[in-house]
Amino acid sequence: MRRVLTLAVAMIACGLESLSGAHGQDGKSEPFELVRSLQSLQDQVVRGNTRAHAAQRVLLAHIAEQFDALKPEGWKDPKNARAAVVFVLSGGSARALQKLMRSGASTDINEKLLKGALAYGEDRHDEAAELLASVEARALDPGTAGLVAYVQGELAAKKEPAKALVHFDDARLLSPGTIVEEAALRRQIALLAAAGNADRYETLATQYLRRFPNSVYAGGFRQQFALAIAGHTDAAEPGRLARLERMLGGVAQSDRREVYLLIAKEAVAKGKMGMAKFAAANAEPLTEAASTDRERARLYQGAVLIVTEEFDRGVEVLSAVERTKLAETDASLLDAALSIAGQVRRMPDTPDAEPPRAASPAGEVAGQALAQARQAIAQVDEILSGADKR
Repeated sequence: MRRVLTLAVAMIACGLESLSGAHGQDGKSEPFELVRSLQSLQDQVVRGNTRAHAAQRVLLAHIAEQFDALKPEGWKDPKNARAAVVFVLSGGSARALQKLMRSGASTDINEKLLKGALAYGEDRHDEAAELLASVEARALDPGTAGLVAYVQGELAAKKEPAKALVHFDDARLLSPGTIVEEAALRRQIALLAAAGNADRYETLATQYLRRFPNSVYAGGFRQQFALAIAGHTDAAEPGRLARLERMLGGVAQSDRREVYLLIAKEAVAKGKMGMAKFAAANAEPLTEAASTDRERARLYQGAVLIVTEEFDRGVEVLSAVERTKLAETDASLLDAALSIAGQVRRMPDTPDAEPPRAASPAGEVAGQALAQARQAIAQVDEILSGADKR
């Protein structure tokens, strides 16, 4: 009873129906009613409801208990049998389908779907993939179709990524606006990035940023997007930066600012100075004066400039950054960049320094600064990597 009350409170807090709203006339909830609540709860997750995300575990456990307690006559309701399939494919306990299979109850569920869902719930993924391969997701009822297509994609992703992409397309088509679509989109983007399909990757990434900006998983996605752009996009490729700017043009300003800052930071760490300069320059106009984000943008700009011919400008920018407004990671990056700048500035006075090749002060420094760039980048990368581990 205590768990049921906890569940009710969690669902009310999420703005969903309480358990009492899902009860029948006898005061007891049917499993299929709770599975519907689970699907509603999960869809709230991709709209940014963090309490819904936390409540999933409670609801999954409660539904498992309800299936465990279901009497044999309960399986005569086809809605409970279909709900058991959805529950297991959604991450619930496989015991629900095990009990259904033992009951010998007659269902209208495709036998391969039933056995495939059970195999999936029991982590027999190769067998599940074989059983579900012949199931036509588009022919299933609306409450099951998209989820089945998504699971088919997951099962195919490792060995047959091209086939997985098709299944994920189906999942998105069959379950628009739900956690199924959001998850399928994220998985497609990851597969396309791994395959090096930059054009479609960028198209779908832009779609994700616009459709699911508030998802509980969006922050992690933006981080991965920044990593991919910083690591694999060639800033020197004609039109590539303009295309990236257009991609992010329709994204909300706050999300666009965050993405540019993440790209700039990752690009500095990877030594992609053209990309870092571009991203930091685009981020700064999106920040508020004297804000932490403004200082971050200036930090990344300065870190880039000190290893270019604009060394003096870089030192000027770095010196103006308000260190107290930076997080520990960025404060360490600022200290490292200023230290490197100091080393570079002293280089012309060292006995072993090569004579400058350019007439201007900036040119003199640049020739030697470029020789120090790899060391600078390695130091910055070490700082950022260390911060990630913490």
